[in-house]
Amino acid sequence: MNPVSLCLSRAASRAAYCLLPLGAALCAHAQQLPEGYTSYLGRLQASAGNLLRIANGRQASFDGQDLVAESSTGVTTLLHFAAPVFGSFTIATGGPSLLFGESSSGGLWLVPLSATPPTQPLATLPLNYDAAMYRPGLAVVSAKAGGWSSPDNDLWVVDLQSGALQLLAQFPGASGPVAVSADGDIYYATASQLFPSPPGTCSVLRLRRAVVDQALQQNQVLGTAQADLMWTGLDAASDLAFDDDGDLFFVDWWNNRVGELNDVASATPWVSTWIDYGTATFGATALQFVRGNGRDSFEPFQPASGRLLVHETSYGTISQVRELRSSRPELRVSVPNPVPAGAFALQVTGGPRQGLGLAALAVDGPSTSLALTIPGFEARLLWESRLSTALGTYVVSLDAQGRATLNLANPGTQTPLPLLAQFACIDPAAGNLGSTEAVRFDLGW
Repeated sequence: MNPVSLCLSRAASRAAYCLLPLGAALCAHAQQLPEGYTSYLGRLQASAGNLLRIANGRQASFDGQDLVAESSTGVTTLLHFAAPVFGSFTIATGGPSLLFGESSSGGLWLVPLSATPPTQPLATLPLNYDAAMYRPGLAVVSAKAGGWSSPDNDLWVVDLQSGALQLLAQFPGASGPVAVSADGDIYYATASQLFPSPPGTCSVLRLRRAVVDQALQQNQVLGTAQADLMWTGLDAASDLAFDDDGDLFFVDWWNNRVGELNDVASATPWVSTWIDYGTATFGATALQFVRGNGRDSFEPFQPASGRLLVHETSYGTISQVRELRSSRPELRVSVPNPVPAGAFALQVTGGPRQGLGLAALAVDGPSTSLALTIPGFEARLLWESRLSTALGTYVVSLDAQGRATLNLANPGTQTPLPLLAQFACIDPAAGNLGSTEAVRFDLGW
């Protein structure tokens, strides 16, 4: 095992939330954001709903009559209704159009992003609720197509070229959200027919890609017997979104929180609260994950890559979109380079509150950035290979603000000595792991 991996594993065996810089002030102090992320807040008109971030910095929203796309250059009306309708969802199709659903008349609208708005829906599906792209040209739509009194909710597949609808699955209860994983499996969260919903009655089911493809080919209607039970006992899940490494986020409106089903497809998934709105006067209503560079994962204390968008609303005066990105800790040397003889320090900020850290020093030279797997942690440790033969490693504690200082001394060198330093940090209780970028500096005289 890499020496740094071994030190971190031992440090973890020895062994909340922190608000990071925001793009705007929070509306209520009771809200708790996840540690290890940076949050940016964008205000919206109070009537804005069915949000979708689209390409080139544009954002779509629906106010009851107009589906619009906004950017820094202006607002474009994509679809207009003569009378108000209740918007259900807006999703990207992977092409030059959006799929918009409204449940007042059941219309499913294929809406071009840069062409004449459509005059009629692509298809009609009563009481449509949520949708996700299954594969190019096919979307899966959750709908109470049998009416409010129907004992089941349906999953339908809609062909985005022809508008043809095919019933794929039926599950007992009210309408639930749907999402599709990176490997093409369909995930569905059940909802109780009763209101208020009895505690712990929401389950997350999976329809495997091979099962779905066979059902579509054979015109078979699936049910709970063909689904895998991935989790049960949630109080509510009104919207779902996958991140880039298999975690499933959900809106728990009953407890006013955003939850996370970590590694939902693994043998040992677990549930955590990701955002707790507490007694805030607003909460989450919808989620969207925007993928990043495909290399870095959406985990705390990692490099910023993908981002989770959370639409927050009070259903009255507040409507806003919160964008959360991973935030890597920062390492700096306390004095200018080259470091003169005498005392100096390595200073870390943005680490896990009350966590543990490991600093490593090595003579600078050729190095490769490694992604190490550390037992007990979901995220990988980004670490410079040069530090596998470190001059020294130092275990330090981080304070209540996620800061740490390692005090060192330079005895003085007549010939500058180039060094490489990096800092890894862990929160054993929360299972979080991260590292700073490596810092290069010279010891001088």
